[in-house]
Amino acid sequence: MNELISTHLTEIINFLILVISGGFWVDARKKRAEVKSSEADATKKIVDLYQDAIDDLERRYKDRYAELEKFYKERLDNMKVEIRREVENELNELREEIKSLRTNLELWKTKYRKLKEAFDDYRQKHGDK
Repeated sequence: MNELISTHLTEIINFLILVISGGFWVDARKKRAEVKSSEADATKKIVDLYQDAIDDLERRYKDRYAELEKFYKERLDNMKVEIRREVENELNELREEIKSLRTNLELWKTKYRKLKEAFDDYRQKHGDK
């Protein structure tokens, strides 16, 4: 038995070294695979966070754009109403002024006619001598 062990001792030692080193090698390879997997997971999480941030930014941009568009549309509509009101007021004032000027013109025409009649009567009475 001693002979059997001594002749095969180198083979047994080689086998044990192989098994132990192979175990370490497999274990190291397994750890490297786990590290790569965890790195991939971390990278995926970062990419997902970045994508969520971009999606959120896009949503907030669209919301803000719609809000600004609504605000300026309302402001424009209000300005149109205000301008229309101002134009109508100005137009009404001008119409009143025209009406007043026509009334005033009629008064002056009446005064002119009366003065002309008075002048013509005076001329007839006192003649063109």
